[in-house]
Amino acid sequence: MAHPNRRSEDDLAERLARHGLRITRQRIATLRLLESIGGHSTAVEIHDRLLRRHPNVSQKTVYEILGALVEAGLASRVGDAGGAARFEARSEPHYHASCRICGRMYDLPASADSQIRGRAALPEGFRVEHIEVTIRGLCMRCRDEI
Repeated sequence: MAHPNRRSEDDLAERLARHGLRITRQRIATLRLLESIGGHSTAVEIHDRLLRRHPNVSQKTVYEILGALVEAGLASRVGDAGGAARFEARSEPHYHASCRICGRMYDLPASADSQIRGRAALPEGFRVEHIEVTIRGLCMRCRDEI
């Protein structure tokens, strides 16, 4: 029996088509991988993992697929200023905590959206569509090593 979190190829193809994306083996494989690893992987890490089953997929193709998935709303790009962008397929709203030493990212529940919207001094007529919060600091492992 298939793992409950592992979508069938038909399900993934249908999601791609529903979001206006052409269905290719590489796109299905990339979306499946993003969903299975749970997020926060760089494009290089994703490419390295895809090569195991798709030895002909180029890094350029992976960047293009990730860009298309983000544009279609099937994936998100998460990044620290100056660091490599990371990608995830998690769709529910959430925030991130990022360790400034090792770069590990943690998911946090997005429970402050209404407070942020209420306190932000936004330009007149501005409509908030999405709030991204990244808390930077030290994870327990890196904190203990300093």
